[in-house]
Amino acid sequence: MTRLIANAAAALAPTCDVTTGCITCGDVAIPLTVLRLDEGRGLALCADDDGSSETVEIDLVAPVAPGDRLLVHAGTAIARLTEEAPQ
Repeated sequence: MTRLIANAAAALAPTCDVTTGCITCGDVAIPLTVLRLDEGRGLALCADDDGSSETVEIDLVAPVAPGDRLLVHAGTAIARLTEEAPQ
């Protein structure tokens, strides 16, 4: 009976696959553009280059303004992106 329970637990355990977008193991951050702010809650509505939008926590990079580009990981802005000067 113990082996049956162990096998069932292993079958239900979450799997991690970086190719399907695991936030933890993939360590992926994406660039998004700020569309609107809710400064009172520390949130911004942001969009990617394809127009998909999501709500992002901005406390780590505040203050931000509409049009700013942010690097976002797991729903949290972790850096502000800037234009690089041509060399």
